[in-house]
Amino acid sequence: MTTKKFGTREEVIRWIKEVGIDNKVTVIISRSDTETGKRGRSNKIIFGCDKGGKHKISDSGTQSASKKCGCPFKIRSTPAKDGSGWKIDVKCGLHNHGLPDRLEGHSFIGRLTTDEKEHVADLAKRHVAPRHILLSLQDRYPENVTRITQVYKHKSVIQKEIRGPRSEIQHLFKLIEDAGYVYWSRKKDDSEVVREIFWAHPDSVKLLNIFLIVLVMDNTYKTNKYRQPLFEIVGMSSTELTFAVGFAYMESEQTENFCWVLEKLKELFVKKDMCPQVILTNRDLALMKAIEVVFPSSINLLCRFHINKNVGAKCKQHVVNDLQKTIDTLWMEVVWASDEVEYGQRLHQLEQACVDYSGFINYVKDTWLTPHRHRFVGAWINRVLHLGNTTTNRVESAHWKLKQMLGNSIGDMVKCWEAMNNNLRLQLGNIRASFQKSFYEVEHAHVSPFYGYLRGSVSRAALRRIAEELLRVDYVGTNRQICGCTLRTSYGLPCACELGRYRLGGIPIPIDVVHVHWRKLTMEVELEVGEDDGSKVDMTSTMDELWRQFRSLDVIGKRALKSRVCELTYPTMTPLCPPPEKIKTKGGVKKKGKKPAEYDVYRDPSYHEYVDKASQSSQTQSQPSQTSKKIKLSKKQPYFILQFPNYIRSYIENVVNVESDGNCGFRVIASLHGYGEDGWPMVRRELGLEIIDKDRSTLYDKLFSNRLSEVRESLMIESFGSQPPEKWLSLPDMGYLIANLYNVVLVCLGNPCMTFFPMTSSHSPNVSIYCIGFVNHNHWVQVNMKEGFPLPPVTLDWKKFRSRIATTWMLGFAGRMQHWQLLTPVLA
Repeated sequence: MTTKKFGTREEVIRWIKEVGIDNKVTVIISRSDTETGKRGRSNKIIFGCDKGGKHKISDSGTQSASKKCGCPFKIRSTPAKDGSGWKIDVKCGLHNHGLPDRLEGHSFIGRLTTDEKEHVADLAKRHVAPRHILLSLQDRYPENVTRITQVYKHKSVIQKEIRGPRSEIQHLFKLIEDAGYVYWSRKKDDSEVVREIFWAHPDSVKLLNIFLIVLVMDNTYKTNKYRQPLFEIVGMSSTELTFAVGFAYMESEQTENFCWVLEKLKELFVKKDMCPQVILTNRDLALMKAIEVVFPSSINLLCRFHINKNVGAKCKQHVVNDLQKTIDTLWMEVVWASDEVEYGQRLHQLEQACVDYSGFINYVKDTWLTPHRHRFVGAWINRVLHLGNTTTNRVESAHWKLKQMLGNSIGDMVKCWEAMNNNLRLQLGNIRASFQKSFYEVEHAHVSPFYGYLRGSVSRAALRRIAEELLRVDYVGTNRQICGCTLRTSYGLPCACELGRYRLGGIPIPIDVVHVHWRKLTMEVELEVGEDDGSKVDMTSTMDELWRQFRSLDVIGKRALKSRVCELTYPTMTPLCPPPEKIKTKGGVKKKGKKPAEYDVYRDPSYHEYVDKASQSSQTQSQPSQTSKKIKLSKKQPYFILQFPNYIRSYIENVVNVESDGNCGFRVIASLHGYGEDGWPMVRRELGLEIIDKDRSTLYDKLFSNRLSEVRESLMIESFGSQPPEKWLSLPDMGYLIANLYNVVLVCLGNPCMTFFPMTSSHSPNVSIYCIGFVNHNHWVQVNMKEGFPLPPVTLDWKKFRSRIATTWMLGFAGRMQHWQLLTPVLA
C-alpha cells in the first residue's frame, strides 16, 4: 500500500508492475477506462493478478495448460478529486496461491521490452544464432528473464514485417533488385512454378570481365528446403583469391539446364567475343556437353583430385593390399608426366605392374586416359594457361563457406540469397584489401632491384611464385629443356631459364613478361562495351517495335502484352512461386534404410567413399599381427628414388614411406627425431610453441612478416584424421622452425632441393642431419642418405635473417655444399 500520488497514468502502471516484480507477483491490467464526457465513463485502472479468472476446461486433447485459479487480488487506481495526481487503492491484497521464488520462464515477465526488441532485431540482422542473442540479452540486461522461445518469436515477427504481404519469390526479387543484382529466371511450361533462377552480384560481374581466364564450376546440394541443386561459378583474382561469379538454382542436372545457365553466364560478358580460356569442372558429362555447346573455344579441364580419388578407390577394389601403394604411385607419375614421351614411359610401367589386374587397367584407360588425358595429365595441361587451377578446390571451398553461412539446409530461397549476399560482401572486402596490399606493401623477399619494375605493379602472389622459381635458376641456368617452362605456359610468369638470362645480364625483370592477369590490381574500372561487335546496349529499336506491336493488337492482345511487360517492369509483383514439393534430383534422397548413416542426407556418396568405407571396415576386422607385418614389409619404397635428381640418387641408401593423410611431413620428422611415426601430433605442438617462443619472436616476425599468423594456423588442427592441404608441412616455412627447434640440419630433396641450418646457434660437429623428400607433388617421405652426402644450397631468407654466429654452419659444411655445386653443372 502507498499514499504516493502519481502524475500520469503511465507512472502508475510502471510503479505497480515494478513493485509486483519485486514481490514475485505478476500484476496485469484487468480493466481500464477513460473519461469521454459520456455517462458512466471515468478515468480508472483495475489491476489484478495474472492468475485471476477462471480456468477453462478444454476437450481438445492437446497438452494445454492455464495459469488461472481465480486469484482475488485487486488494485484500483483513479485520479484524486483535488487534481493532485493518481492515487492507488488496494481492494484485495490476498492471493490464493503460492508465490514463485524466481520468474524465469514466465510468459508475461519474459516479454521483450522496446530496447530489448531493438537489440534482438540488430543481432538477428547479423545472423547471430538465437542462443547467442539470448546470452547477449542476459549480459546487457542482468534482470532479464526472457527465454529463447521469445527470441524465436520476435525473429519470426521481424521476418513477417520485412516481407509483408509479398510471396517468397516476390520478396526474393525485391531483395535482388534493391542490391542491384543481374538475374534471370524461367518457369515450367503452363505453370507459375520457378524452374531455374540465375543471379550475379554487380561487382562479381565486374571481376568476371577483369579476370576471365579461368572459371571453376560445380554443383552442391543440401542448401535449401526444395532440395534443388545449387550451381556455383567462381573465378580467381590476380591476388589468387576466389570470387563468386554467379549462382543458379536448377530443376535438374541435364544438359539443357546447364546450357540455360551457361547462356546467362555468357550474357555477363560486356563483349560478345569474350569467353573464359579455361573452365575447370568434375567429370559431369551433361555439364561438359553444355560447355562444348555454349563455350566451344574454351578448354574444359577436369579436377585431378576427384580423378585420383576414384582411381584409388578402383585400385582398392581390384588390387591386393601389398601392391596398392606401388600402383597408386605409378598412377601419380602418369598424371604428373611432364611431356608425352615421359607419359608413354610411365603408362608402360603402370601397365606392366597391372598385368594381372586387367579390370583396373581397363578402367583407367577407358574411363580416364583415352577420352580425357588432355584434360588432366601434366603433359597436356602444362601447356594451358590454367594459373595453377588443376582441381575444383576453389569452388568446393566456396561451397563450404556458403554452407557455414547458411547454418542449415531447411531455409527458403530468400534465406539462401541473404547468406550468399553476406558471403559476397566479405569476399569482395578481402579482394579489395589484397589489391591494396599488393599496391602499397612490399615483402622483404622482393626488395631486391631485380624486382624493381614489378613492385607495386604486379600482385604479391605472382611475385612469390617468381621468387620460388628463382631458386631453380642455380641448377637450371638458361637451359630451356631442363627448365620445362611450366611457369611460363601455365601461369604466364617468367620461368627459371628466363630469370637466369635476366640475372646473367644483370637486368631487372621486365614487366611485359608478366601476363596481364597478374598486373590488374583494382576493380574500380569502367567496363568497356564493344561497339563494333554489336554488344553496345541500345533499346530504342526494341521499344519502337514493342509500341508497334501494342498498337496493332486488339483489347485482349493488349492486355496480354501489358501483363508480360509488367512482369519485367515490376518483378516484385511476379506470380512466380517456388516448387510446391521437394524435387528429386540426381543426388536426391534415397529410400529409408538405403543410405549409410555417415553420409550427407541429400547426397549419394561418391564411388570412392563407398570403397574407402568398405576398405576401412575390412582392415578393422583383420588381425593386428597380420596388419603390422604388411605395413612393415611395404615401408621401404625404392621407386621413389626415381623422382629425385639423377646426380643425387647414388647417395641415397633407401626411402622410407609414411602414411599419406596430410600429416606425412610431420610423421617423417617425428620418426627421424625418435618419437616414432605416430608422434606427429607432438611435433605439431612443439613447432607451434616454437613460433611463439619469446627468445625468437623477433626473428620469426621478420622471417614470416605478415604471414606469421598464417604459418601458426597451419600447425593447428581440429582432429587427428586426414588434413586439408593448408595444414600440410610446407617448405621453406617449416624448415626454419624444425632446424631451430631441434638444432638439426634439415635437407629437403625435391623441386627445389634446399638445406636449412639453425639460425640462432653455432656449428656443431656432431649435429644430426634429417633428410626428407617430396614425391608425387603431394607427399613427404624419409630419405636415408650415405655418409658425407653433398648438401644443397640454403635459402636466401636464411642468409638474410640468420644471426652472426649461425654463419659458422656454412663454414662447417662448405666442402659438402661445394660438392653439390660441382654435381649440378652437369645439367647445364
